Amino acid sequence: MKKMGLIVTSLVVGLICFGGIQGQAAKLVTVATPYRQSRLQHLYHVKKVAKKKTVSLDIVLKPRQTKTLSQLALAVNTTDSQSFKGYLTPQQFRAKFGQSSATTSRLTRYFRACHLQATAANNGLLIRVKGHVATINKAFAVNLKTARYHGKKIQFSKQNPRLPKQVAQPIRAVVGVTNLMIAKSLTTKSPAQVKHLTAKRSPTKFLKQYHASNLATSGQQGAGQTVGIISFGHVPTAAIKHFWRQAGVPTTGRLETKTTGGATVMDNGDDSDDETALDAEQAGTIAPRAKVRVYTAKFSDIGWLDAFTTAFAENRASSLSLSWGLSENILRDLNRDHLLTPLYGDIMNTLLAQGAIQGISTFVASGDTGAYGQNLSESSAMPGIEADFPADSPWVTATGGSTLPSKKTFAPGISVNVTRERTWGGDIFFKSYHQHPLQFIKHPILLEELTAASGGGISSLYGTPKYQQGVAGVNTYNARKYLTAVGPKSGPKLIHGYRSGRNYPDVVANADPITGYDIYSKNDGWELMGGTSAVAPQFAAMAAVMNSDRSQRMGLWNPQLYALAQTDHSPFTRLDAATNNGNLYYVGQPGKVYNQAAGLGTVNFEKLARSYQ
Repeated sequence: MKKMGLIVTSLVVGLICFGGIQGQAAKLVTVATPYRQSRLQHLYHVKKVAKKKTVSLDIVLKPRQTKTLSQLALAVNTTDSQSFKGYLTPQQFRAKFGQSSATTSRLTRYFRACHLQATAANNGLLIRVKGHVATINKAFAVNLKTARYHGKKIQFSKQNPRLPKQVAQPIRAVVGVTNLMIAKSLTTKSPAQVKHLTAKRSPTKFLKQYHASNLATSGQQGAGQTVGIISFGHVPTAAIKHFWRQAGVPTTGRLETKTTGGATVMDNGDDSDDETALDAEQAGTIAPRAKVRVYTAKFSDIGWLDAFTTAFAENRASSLSLSWGLSENILRDLNRDHLLTPLYGDIMNTLLAQGAIQGISTFVASGDTGAYGQNLSESSAMPGIEADFPADSPWVTATGGSTLPSKKTFAPGISVNVTRERTWGGDIFFKSYHQHPLQFIKHPILLEELTAASGGGISSLYGTPKYQQGVAGVNTYNARKYLTAVGPKSGPKLIHGYRSGRNYPDVVANADPITGYDIYSKNDGWELMGGTSAVAPQFAAMAAVMNSDRSQRMGLWNPQLYALAQTDHSPFTRLDAATNNGNLYYVGQPGKVYNQAAGLGTVNFEKLARSYQ
C-alpha cells in the first residue's frame, strides 16, 4: 500500500494537498533548516499557537542561472560593459532567472488545495502562503509554538517543514515558520529642543553642504520619479504633510502607501513612526516634484522579503531607501539556533540583485552603533566588531554618517568643538565624559551619544565585490579601540589590519544628531534627529532628482562611484584622517581612496551629476 501511495501521489501532486500527518512522514522531504528545539538554552513559556490564528509564510523558490544573475547585476551598471544600462523589466527578469509560470501555478494550486491562500510574486522567486495555524501545521508537517527566548517572543516548530518531493523540488526555503528578528530603526535623537522648522536644520542644509542646491531647485526636481521607502513602522500621513507644508513643497497627490505583509512579527522590532516620518519628510523635500511611496511591512523575516519583492515587482520607484538593519552576528546567532534559514543572507542578496538588474538605485543606512554589533540578549557584555545587514550587501549603496563643524555646550561641563567635517563618532564627547561623568548620568540622551557612531566595517557574510577590488584602502584598515568593557577610552593607539569582504559604507553625509535635521512626528511634534537613516532617503531623493533629467535610470551607483573616486575629477571629499575621524573603531587611512569609517567620503552632487553616465 505504501508503494502504491507514492505512485498515486506523484501523479496528482500539483492538485491535491499531501497533508503532513505522522503516517505520511516517509513520503515527505525537508525543505528548510529552521529551528530545532533541543539546540536552545534559554527557552521558556512554551505553548502552542492557537489553531485559528492566521500565519503567513514565504515560499522562496530557487533562481535559475545564479552565477549569471550576479554577473548581469554588475554588467548593467558598469560603464565599460556591453550590457551597460541594459536593464530588465520584472517580466524579463523572471523569464531569465525565475521559475516558470507553469511551476508557480502548479505550486499555488497545491497550496490552495491545502486550504491556504497562495499568491505568486511576478519574479518567479516567491510565493506568499497564508492560513490558519492548524492548516499550516498539516500542510508543512510542523507544530507551531511560541516561547520566550533571550527575553524575546518567538514562533517556532520542533519539526522542520516538509513537503512531497515533487512539490519541494523547486523550493529553496520556507521562511516564516520561525520568526525571531531583532532590529531597530537607525534614528538617533538630539538633546537639543526644537520648536519649529528652520533653514539651518531643514533638508536645504543637506543640499547646500553637498553642492546639490542647483540640481534640486532647477530642472525637473524629481518630476516623473517615485522615491520608494521601505518601512517597518507606521505612515504618519498628517505629520509628513505638515512638514512638507512648512518646508514649502507640494503635498497633494505625492504620498502613497503600499502594505506588503509580514504579519507574523512577534513585536520585537522598533515600530515607531518617527523613522517613517524622517524618511518621507527628507525625501519629499529634497525631490519636491517626485512621489514618495512607502512600502510597509511588519518587522520579520518575511517582512523584509515581502517589502522588497513588492517594490521590485511594481518597478515604479527608480530609487529605494531603507533605514533599518541588524547586525551580522544576530543573523549568525539565529542561524546557529535554527531560528532562521542559513540561506537568508543569500536570499536577500538575490532579491537586491534583482533591483540592480532593473536599474533601481537602493540606498541603505549603514547603522548608528559604529563598527559594533548587537547582543541577542539584553546582556551587559560589550558587542563585538560586526557589520550591519543589509547595508553590507554589494547590491546597495550603504550610506554612513558625518558630523559637521560645530561648537556647542549642552550642560555644565559638557561641550563639543568640531572644527572640520569628520566621521560621526561619540568620541567627540569623551573629554567631557572623563571630566564630568555624573553630568552624562543626569542626561541620558547625552549618555547614549557616547556610543553612537556611523556604521562601517567589513562584512563576513559577503565577499569583496568586483567594483571594490584593487581600490586603495579596501580590505586594509586603521582602527582605534575607543570602547572598552569599562567604558570610553581617550587616546587609544592606532592599529592596522587586513580583512577581506564587502567594505561599507560607500558614502557619508551629515548624520550626527547634534548637527542633524528637524522632523515632525504625530506624537512628539518637532524634534531634532540624526542617524544614518537620514542619509539614505536624502540620497534616494537625489537619485530621483538626477533621474528626472535623464533618459535612463542611474541604477546601482557603486560601480561608477568607485571608478570616479580614483580619477582626477573625483566628486568626493575624502574624510581620511587617522585622528578625530572615527566610528569608535575604524578611522581614516590617510592618502587612500577608501576607509571603513567614511567610505569614499562626502559627495559633491554637481560634480557627480556631470560625471555619472
